[in-house]
Amino acid sequence: MSWLGSPKIKGYKFSWITEEGSLTERLKKEFNDVKVDVIYEGLALEKETDYIREVIIKSCEKPMIFAQTRVNMIDLDSAWSFLKELGQQSLANILFKDPKIFRHSLLYRLCDSNDILYIRLKSLGYIHEEILWIRKSKWKKDGKILFLTEAFLPKLFETKN
Repeated sequence: MSWLGSPKIKGYKFSWITEEGSLTERLKKEFNDVKVDVIYEGLALEKETDYIREVIIKSCEKPMIFAQTRVNMIDLDSAWSFLKELGQQSLANILFKDPKIFRHSLLYRLCDSNDILYIRLKSLGYIHEEILWIRKSKWKKDGKILFLTEAFLPKLFETKN
């Protein structure tokens, strides 16, 4: 499935998927309780020149958003060095506060059931057979690129429609 400039949905889901600001901050505003659980940090298995960080952002102990950050390993020594020290902090604490960091693109798509991300989230028990929207953004700092992929888990939309 190809990436879209705008998702083909409306209402509450659209407002979340197209959120321009920090998803973590929006979760805090709407649900008061937010926790970031790191589920993997290290070399990307399929591309060993990349470093990835995967987290589940929870509210009230429910998994709401999966996020995967990907950078080139050599950029961990310069522009994206803070990634190794984030721990349970949200990446948004840096992305939206550092004036040297800019988002250059934001794209959307449905995640097919045969997509590697869908299969991974299903194996972790975060989804079963649901429709899953994801978005991908490209960020730059000092000419170095960071990719952020976010999946909107079903629990996020169970509270409102």
